[in-house]
Amino acid sequence: MFRKFRVQNFMCLKDVTVELEPLTIFAGPNSSGKSALFKALTCLARLFSYPVSGGRTGDFNVEFGTTLDDVVWKGDSSFPIGFQVWLWDNKSDEPDYTLVLRRDYTGWKVEKEKFLYQGNWLDTSAQAFEFPTSAGPKVWSGPYNAPLAYLTYRYRLDSKAAPFIQPIQDLRMQLGQARRYRPSASDIASFVRPPRPPTTGRRVKEPEVDEAGRGLAVALRDLLTADRQTFSQLEEKLCQLHGHIKAMSFKSDWRGVGIYYNTVRAEEGLPAGLESDGVLLTTFLLWRLYTAPQNFKLCLEEPESGVHLWAMRDRYQLLGQFAMQNNNAHTLQILVATHSRDFLNAVRSRTDIKRQVRVVEFAADTGTAVHPLTHWKQVDSLLDEFKDEMGDLWWSERLKGKW
Repeated sequence: MFRKFRVQNFMCLKDVTVELEPLTIFAGPNSSGKSALFKALTCLARLFSYPVSGGRTGDFNVEFGTTLDDVVWKGDSSFPIGFQVWLWDNKSDEPDYTLVLRRDYTGWKVEKEKFLYQGNWLDTSAQAFEFPTSAGPKVWSGPYNAPLAYLTYRYRLDSKAAPFIQPIQDLRMQLGQARRYRPSASDIASFVRPPRPPTTGRRVKEPEVDEAGRGLAVALRDLLTADRQTFSQLEEKLCQLHGHIKAMSFKSDWRGVGIYYNTVRAEEGLPAGLESDGVLLTTFLLWRLYTAPQNFKLCLEEPESGVHLWAMRDRYQLLGQFAMQNNNAHTLQILVATHSRDFLNAVRSRTDIKRQVRVVEFAADTGTAVHPLTHWKQVDSLLDEFKDEMGDLWWSERLKGKW
């Protein structure tokens, strides 16, 4: 779990450092940089699994069809892209992990990685990385075409290399995975064709649920088969949140696999496309919360979507429950981006608002800025300004001079 995250020269994030909680709420207008923060987190996580340049499928993609050239600050590839991470139990000023990417005439490279390795700081910009293997010593000097976690992964089963590789792989596990979602009810309701069995002896590819929720039907059906207990917990929670739902089921036909809901309104199960958007979005959210892998960062866009005002507090409490359920040993960290005053009003405790909310704004010359709430009167101003009107949440104009 991250305590603090710094990004430099990524999209509109010229130089942004943000303190994170188990549940962090980013409020701000459109195009202020909320999604850019989420994309930076997911980009860092993806970098541990793909080369920055020279991979089998070409250069690294932040998202499908989006390269590092597309996301560097103001499109100027002379700028380095930097990430720094402070893990939850690190209270010092020194980050646990630093990664700097820079472009040369051959493409993007890892110019620098810095982290604790066997009790000492390893800085790849200043020293080579050397370790033994069964085929002889391996020496790498930077810049690299991928982070060390990716480069060393293939040596993890080498008996001589394993003790030297394991600390790097352990750090990779601590940094964890991150995914950004902006779920769509129509994509969640869609029928999906499961992956075809391979013609060779390869393992069947696990079903992929994209950022809009497409593929959820196959993922839930497979969860029912592989882990009935978790599926039952998910289903029970769904029925609790939406009282007319009695159970979930799945049907397969020429279109693929689809979700069906058994409800108090009909004897037969109804296809997901006939259910409300709120139920579909809750189904997706529960799947992600109950099945999140260890050290997972869930970046969720507009969690208020499809939720009636009276149920907004339930949505907030659901997110808080999963973010806080492991006390100080958090395995799931939740970051949400919202435009909704009603979602902020669902955070009834002024203490939680002050601790969890970050206000985001953008300026053309300096890029995105992320402001924590540092004073009780800011909390009251933030809510009072939007008690009787809809609108975007601005920091400098709305809260300036209010206290």
